[in-house]
Amino acid sequence: VPEVYNPFPENWFFVDLGIIALLILTGIYLVIRQKSARSISILMIITFVYLAFLRGGCICPVGTTANITMGLISPREIGLFTLLVFLVPLVAALFMGKVFCSSACPIGAVQHLAPERKKKIRIPDRLNKLLKTSPVIILLLTIWLAATKRDFFICDLDPYKGVFYTGQSWSEQLIGFFSGRGSEGKLLIAAGLGTWIYFLIIMVAGYLFARPFCRFICPYGVLLGLVGMFSIKSRNINDQSCKYCGLCEKSCPTQAIKLDRKTKQISLSAYDCVQCNRCSDKCRQKAINF
Repeated sequence: VPEVYNPFPENWFFVDLGIIALLILTGIYLVIRQKSARSISILMIITFVYLAFLRGGCICPVGTTANITMGLISPREIGLFTLLVFLVPLVAALFMGKVFCSSACPIGAVQHLAPERKKKIRIPDRLNKLLKTSPVIILLLTIWLAATKRDFFICDLDPYKGVFYTGQSWSEQLIGFFSGRGSEGKLLIAAGLGTWIYFLIIMVAGYLFARPFCRFICPYGVLLGLVGMFSIKSRNINDQSCKYCGLCEKSCPTQAIKLDRKTKQISLSAYDCVQCNRCSDKCRQKAINF
């Protein structure tokens, strides 16, 4: 017997936007107050449960890069919700850099919570600089393909969509079952074999070195990083307090901190920093502040 499934109410998308804004504001508070990295992890768990598992990872600015490009060509095709999802994290970056990456990004949540090797592999600086050009190339490709072929190239590069879509289908099945409005009779697994193989490859890479998607694929991260370079509040290291122990450098998941023990110089890149608070946790001299 055919079942009728009511579509998800459109107004709920603005509830999603409010939740994203609340998560970002909470992240800003945790970063400014230099709360423990564990508190950031708790925030990432909330982000994963709601935006990744329940909402399928679709309420995310990363994919809206293509939407905005298409909207610039045909303004009528861009909705207010999509525009706000694209702009809100960038506005937040003006105040606190790439805080969105460690507070309200479902893709960032998976990478933050994924198991990591205790002694992460540090990519050599020259190779790291070279690899960091790939998100810029992907951003340009995303814009070009969206403008010329109306293609969502970045969505094809998302390695976690199988997890997101499967989580969303499971949550909808549970809601349908307990609400009595009907649900599929079997457990659903979204996406194909290739998507899951790609996911496993990225997970293995993430185990060896942190946040591979953020650092070497994400085009939206390029925009956040550029805006974050001019943020009102930026994380910095006090040279007078710093003892050059290197604990912050070792803990940084994006290699945003560089230490030269010979010259006793240490720097922190606002472009690369994702505001995860790990360095603040490790610093015994409390030399990292805003």
